Formats: sequence, C-alpha cells, structure tokens
Amino acid sequence: MKIITTTIILALAVLSTFVTTAQNKGKQFKGTITYQITYPESNLSASQLAAMPQTMVLKLNENKSRAELKMGEMNQVLLLDSEAKTTVILIDITGKKAAVKPKKGADRPMGKEPIVESANESREIAGYVCKKANIHYGDEKSKSNPIQVYYSEEVGNNKIFYDNEYRNLTGIPLEFKYKMQGMNMLLTAIKIEEGRVANREFEIPSDYKESTPEELRQMFGGGM
Repeated sequence: MKIITTTIILALAVLSTFVTTAQNKGKQFKGTITYQITYPESNLSASQLAAMPQTMVLKLNENKSRAELKMGEMNQVLLLDSEAKTTVILIDITGKKAAVKPKKGADRPMGKEPIVESANESREIAGYVCKKANIHYGDEKSKSNPIQVYYSEEVGNNKIFYDNEYRNLTGIPLEFKYKMQGMNMLLTAIKIEEGRVANREFEIPSDYKESTPEELRQMFGGGM
C-alpha cells in the first residue's frame, strides 16, 4: 500500500501542474500532447520505477484540458476548465472510482506571483521550436534554484493554467521538471496531434463518486 500511496501523491503532483490560465492572446491549441515521464537521479528500485507513470496524455480544447496518467491497475485523470477555474481529479484503482477537487495553490508561495525570465536558449521538441525560461518568485531562495521549462508559442497560447507556477508563460510547456518528496520528474513532449477533442472527454463520468480528500483516504484503506 505504501508504494501505491506514494504513486498517488506523485501522480497528483504531476497532474496538478496542469492547472492555470494565461493572459496572452493568440491561437488556442486543440488536440493531444503526449509526454514521456522520466525520473532522473531517482533512488527508486527498478520495480518501483516500473510502477510509476511513464507517460502523460494531455488533451486540450481551448480552455478545457484533460490530463491522463496510467500505472498498472491505477488510472488518474485531471479535468480542468481554466475559464470557470474548476479542477477535478478522477481516480480509478481496481474499479474503485472517485472524483476529487484538490486544494488550489498548495504548491506555491502564498501571495507571490511567478516571474518568468528568458534564458536566451531554444531547442526543438516534438517538431516545435521551444524557448527556455527560468521561473522564480523574486526571493533569493527561488532565484538561486529557479524552475526551468521549455515552452512553445508555436503550439498555441497558454490557456491551460490558472493556479500554478506556469501560469504566466506565453506558450505551452513541452518540457519541464517537477520535484516531489525529493524525486525529480522530467516530462518531455514526444507527440503533438492537432484536432478537436470531444466535449465528453472533459465531463465527470456517471460511475465516479464525488469525494473529499478524507473520503478518498478511507476509500483506499486510510493509508494515503
């Protein structure tokens, strides 16, 4: 149960990264982006790494987003609407299904606005030119260890975030790092497909029970 619990925490952290809205103008991407997830400098064993999510599929339709993570018998989906500023995480473990609304802004310094600084570097990711940026909150600690990200304005504007450190980017992140409980995770886009995504992809299925975080812990044995 410990490995499952850790996996849920990490997966929720990755999913929660995709929750913001941008202020820039431009085209809004409609389609699917597949990210490869790797774990550089991880101390996990081979069996533990195998249990972790290996890919994330992000489906976008203007202001609506759907991020999917799959690992073994566990499936997780993040549904968000950046215009309505609503977020729901769907969790399915061996047929037990729950819909949970996470707390917003839990992973960023309260009252601080993320500052995006250009790193004057670029590279191509999944066929798109990406700019590198360093993100911090203006204090010495975050400035000395900024969040690094490669993003592309060619894909579309950043209409997928409203409540995290990436919300002020002018494009969509195609490679970024996330650190949770000492573990480094790297997400890199490997496939980008344009095309409309059906509205039903962004709806809560009828067989999912709306639950609080406390009810979720009880549902999965109280070990979360």
